[in-house]
Amino acid sequence: MTSSGAVTFRWFDAEFDSGDVDQDIVISSYQSHLDQLHDSSSDTIRALIHTNLHDAQVRDWTVEGTVFRWSLVIGDLQTGYERATIEYHDAILRAVTTAEVIDFDLCDADHELVSDEIDIVEGTPTRFEHRFSFWPDFAFAIQFGDVTVLREPMASRQA
Repeated sequence: MTSSGAVTFRWFDAEFDSGDVDQDIVISSYQSHLDQLHDSSSDTIRALIHTNLHDAQVRDWTVEGTVFRWSLVIGDLQTGYERATIEYHDAILRAVTTAEVIDFDLCDADHELVSDEIDIVEGTPTRFEHRFSFWPDFAFAIQFGDVTVLREPMASRQA
């Protein structure tokens, strides 16, 4: 379930994080990309596009065969909190091994998801890649064929 190679972010890269680019232009470009992706994708991909993972905290994760599943707490005080359970089907981890994910400890409360981006795998219009950057300094991606997203309201971030 693992493939090699570094994760290359198309929008939210190190230049974006450092502020060396006009962040408003990058965000606008990514939103245009998501709009195009939304218009040409299945309902399941649309559900993923509409799930804001910024500052998410991972509660648990598993790999079973070619399925990567995780539950994350998403949201904020203004929008409210939700538990998002995302299941990637026909999944391949990119740029990390399962052991490296275990070593990083995704479920550590200090390891928030800083940024993520969804893209089509080049040359394979029916496969997608979801890239993740975690604090501090951990990045990986999941290539997948389909996804399931379940969102449930939570009373608080700690619930």
